[in-house]
Amino acid sequence: MRLKKIRLAGFKSFVDPTNIPFPDDMTAIVGPNGCGKSNVIDAVRWVLGESSAKNLRGDAMTDVIFNGSTARKPVSQSSVELVFENAGDRIEGEYAQYNELSIKRVVTREAISTYYLNGNKCRRRDVTDLFLGTGLGPRSYAIIEQGMISRLIESKPQDLRIFIEEAAGISKYKERRRDTENRIRHTKDNLERLTDVRDELGQQIDKLQRQAAAARRYKELKAQERTLKGQLAAIRWVKYSDLCEGLETRIEELENQLQAFVAKQRGSEKGMLEYQQQQADFKQQQDDIQQQLFKLSNEITRLEQNQLHQKMRRQQISQEIDKLAFDIGEQQAHQQADEAQLEELEMQAESLEPQTEMLEMQLEQLETELESKQQQFDDKQANWRQSQQQQQQCEQRKQLLETQLSSLNAMQQRTSQRLMELQQEQQLLQQVDSDEHFIELEEAVEQAEAKYNEMQHASEALQAQHQQLGEQQRELNNQLNEQKSQLAELNAELRSLKTLQAASQDNSFNQWLEQQQLASRPLWEILQVEPQWQSALETALQHVIASPVVAEYLRLPTNPGSQLLFEHSMTTDKPANTLASKVTSDKLPNLLTQILLAPDIEQAEQQVLQPGQSVITQNGYWRGQDWALFGSKNNQSGVLERAAKIEELENTLPKLHGDIEQLNEQLAQNEQLQQQNQSQRQQQQNAQQQAYSQLTEKRSELQVARQQQQQSQQRLDKLHQDIELTNEQLEQEQLQQEDMSEQLQEIAMQAEELAMQLPELEQQKELAENNLTLAKQQAEQIKQQQHQHALNWQTVNSQLQSRREGMQRAQKLVMQLSERHQQLQSEQQELHLPMEEQAEQMQIWLEQRAGLESQRIEVAQQLSEVEAVLADSQKGQQAINEQISQLRSQQESLRVESEGHRVRANAVLEQLPEIDMGLKQLLEDLPAEAEEGQWQKDLDKVQQSVSRLGAVNLAAVEEFEIQSERKRHLDTQHEDLTSAMETLEDAIRKIDRETRSRFKHTFTQVNEDLQMLFPKVFGGGAASLELTEDDLLETGVTIMAQPPGKKNSTIHLLSGGEKALTALSLVFAIFRLNPAPFCMLDEVDAPLDDANVMRFCKLVSEMSKSVQFIYITHNKIAMEMATHLTGVTMAEPGVSRMVAVDVEEAVALAEA
Repeated sequence: MRLKKIRLAGFKSFVDPTNIPFPDDMTAIVGPNGCGKSNVIDAVRWVLGESSAKNLRGDAMTDVIFNGSTARKPVSQSSVELVFENAGDRIEGEYAQYNELSIKRVVTREAISTYYLNGNKCRRRDVTDLFLGTGLGPRSYAIIEQGMISRLIESKPQDLRIFIEEAAGISKYKERRRDTENRIRHTKDNLERLTDVRDELGQQIDKLQRQAAAARRYKELKAQERTLKGQLAAIRWVKYSDLCEGLETRIEELENQLQAFVAKQRGSEKGMLEYQQQQADFKQQQDDIQQQLFKLSNEITRLEQNQLHQKMRRQQISQEIDKLAFDIGEQQAHQQADEAQLEELEMQAESLEPQTEMLEMQLEQLETELESKQQQFDDKQANWRQSQQQQQQCEQRKQLLETQLSSLNAMQQRTSQRLMELQQEQQLLQQVDSDEHFIELEEAVEQAEAKYNEMQHASEALQAQHQQLGEQQRELNNQLNEQKSQLAELNAELRSLKTLQAASQDNSFNQWLEQQQLASRPLWEILQVEPQWQSALETALQHVIASPVVAEYLRLPTNPGSQLLFEHSMTTDKPANTLASKVTSDKLPNLLTQILLAPDIEQAEQQVLQPGQSVITQNGYWRGQDWALFGSKNNQSGVLERAAKIEELENTLPKLHGDIEQLNEQLAQNEQLQQQNQSQRQQQQNAQQQAYSQLTEKRSELQVARQQQQQSQQRLDKLHQDIELTNEQLEQEQLQQEDMSEQLQEIAMQAEELAMQLPELEQQKELAENNLTLAKQQAEQIKQQQHQHALNWQTVNSQLQSRREGMQRAQKLVMQLSERHQQLQSEQQELHLPMEEQAEQMQIWLEQRAGLESQRIEVAQQLSEVEAVLADSQKGQQAINEQISQLRSQQESLRVESEGHRVRANAVLEQLPEIDMGLKQLLEDLPAEAEEGQWQKDLDKVQQSVSRLGAVNLAAVEEFEIQSERKRHLDTQHEDLTSAMETLEDAIRKIDRETRSRFKHTFTQVNEDLQMLFPKVFGGGAASLELTEDDLLETGVTIMAQPPGKKNSTIHLLSGGEKALTALSLVFAIFRLNPAPFCMLDEVDAPLDDANVMRFCKLVSEMSKSVQFIYITHNKIAMEMATHLTGVTMAEPGVSRMVAVDVEEAVALAEA
């Protein structure tokens, strides 16, 4: 698999659609700084899924879109596509069958990023999953950008581990493990929730089973109630429909009156429309006249401005003509002066020519004599210089020998000093006792391990506390849910009881009382009775128990249509052994004082009654002298019991609300404790991580100390060898010192002989030099005279040429000024012609404007008259509208009354869907003798039976079956989730085993390759990878490197070039094991010198047989290494373009 080409459009500086092919295994991208070379690597990282704008040298992801330049506008989107040749079975899955693979990413200005695989839209994860294990990715070791070399070599152990994992191909295993862990976590959460739901569901099923029996009885009674309600609704619908028909007749009569007024209104509106049309016509005429006035005023203003402009132009032309006449005269005067000066300069030039020829002849004679004397001086000077050079050579040889002898003496001193230092270092290393240091480090490691274990135990305790708080949270939630369920049940029961109480009252009668402004309340609210006698009291007062009680008797204007009690007529007497004695309220009906009490029916039958007296039992058996009532039930039955129950529930509900609030407070406290526990666990984890880091650091120090001990022993061995070599070197230096002393004596004697010959040769040289100097002075004087004559002649010629050119320019200027003078005179004559025509046109337009003003005033008067007539018509129309409004108001009142009856009828109809009955069928089945009062009594009896059942869960039967089925389904889910947990945990263990195996094998192989490549790159030295801990799943990776001749203890002590070569050695070691489809390098050779660049190039050439290399460079050596050069230019500012060169073809053309 290899990268075939890159397609870019709108990406950073590549605004135009650009194809970058990579036909060879080694492609170098070259170009000047800032031309956009690094944008190619950014494009590859971006399309492989890079999501950090910072890593792409930007602030936002939309920064990759071309933002415009001085000559181009910004574009709306950016796209990059990578095309791969899919060979070698590197890609697995459904895309393995394709010979060519395309990956594309597009981003718009709205920051909408889209990925495509072979033209099909996909997710970012699909792209990253496709290359898992291949070494490719947005931050993999296959893409080494600027600055990444130093970050790679100095990265943390966990960050360095990522490269080993990618080389081992276990990144996909880690991804699967992460997904599996998420599934396990979700499965555990689901199991906990499922357990809570199953427990709660079991409790609900027990309750539902008890409620189901009551629900069946309730449904039977509700069926009877539904039938009676339907028939009662049909009776009421017939009554309300008859009332509506009467009101509709009255509404039709008012409608006829209304139509008559509407016809009159329409006639008035027709006349108003004619006046409004006239008003609109006059306004239109007024607007047209105003528009014509505006246009005419504009023309007059424009003509006045034109006249003013022509006047100013005539003044300008007169001024310019005067100035041109003055300039022409001045130029002609200058021309006459130049002609006189030209004649004088021609005479001066003719007089200078003979003097110049005579000076040239004298200069030739002096130059001949000067050559002869120069030859004599050169011979004398050569003899003197030869002797002097010989003397200097002797002196230089003497100084060289003295310097070498001094250097040899200094070398002997340095060698002696070096020998002394080596001996001192040997003694120092032998005296160092490292055992004590090792003991201290081992104790520090043990202390760090103890601290780490202590932190781990504390974390486990906090975790146990967290689980305990979680259990308390679930228990409180269960209690809260139970309390809320109970609250809902009691609220439902309270609403049901209040509904039954409200049904026992006559709403129409209550409305009548409100209309009469009578304050009242039902009798059952006033009476308070002992609980065991409630049934007896309801039986005795069954016909008046729900009747309203008013303060005193009033003469009522209308018939109320129902019973009404008066409070002032009630008694406060409570005779013993009467039903009145069981009533605890102050006032009570007189009837109760005549009702005796009996414990049972037998004693009631035996009771002797006086006229007007009766007897009653607790269960409601009521007997008089000639009659008996066996606990008759109606819609008022149980009203006192319900009132007592309502009071009890209203007292219970606040307490239940208080319990719920208390549980909520406990939940809030528990949540606060959980948050504190979470904070403590987080702090404990941080402390534990810090302790672990300290432990790792101490272990590293111990390991470094052991390495240093080993290095010290190696150093002692090396010192012993260096001392022996230094002694041998010192003996050789002493022999060299004796030879140099003998040579120095011979050279000193030769130098003395040459020094005696030099004074005589120097006198001869000075005599010849004086003769030569005299001849040169004479020749120089003649040359200066000749030069001065030449300058004078040249000056005169230059002045002649300048005067001639000035005269030509003056003549040309005079001609131009004359032509301009004639043009201005012609224009001045032309400007006088249109003035009379413009004056005539101005007079015509002024007359037209006056006429239009008269028309405008006339139209305005007519418009005012029409508007006055229109105002009178509007007043008459308003009176008609008021009459229409009064009729409509009366009609609306009747409609409201009719609508009230219709609403009541519709309200009756709306009740029918609730009981699932149709009006037509009800009217057909309704008996002819049906009467609303009797049907209401029958309905009340059934409702009393329903009320005695209390609160009933109607859905209990169905809910019981549903919840039972749900319980069985949840049990099955619990078993499935438990089985899935075991399967996922087995998968985690399997992934861990495979990860450990692959990581260990890859680490060993990469370490071996690094140990082999590092000496090859550096020409010696050693490097290795080390693990930070024993757990292969969590351990980090560190790198140790020691270039030749260095014993550094840490990688941070290396120079920039050494770090770069070390990082390249590691990357290439990874490539040897798991080569990515391609490797991209961005100026990684920048910190390297030429020698290291040669090693780097050689290594890249060797690896290019198995890996495709694409690299950016400014180094000529690296450019020569490439088989294909791709140039990036920026001929247009801000826009990058490509220039490709095949190096082999270029060489072939050059040789041909």
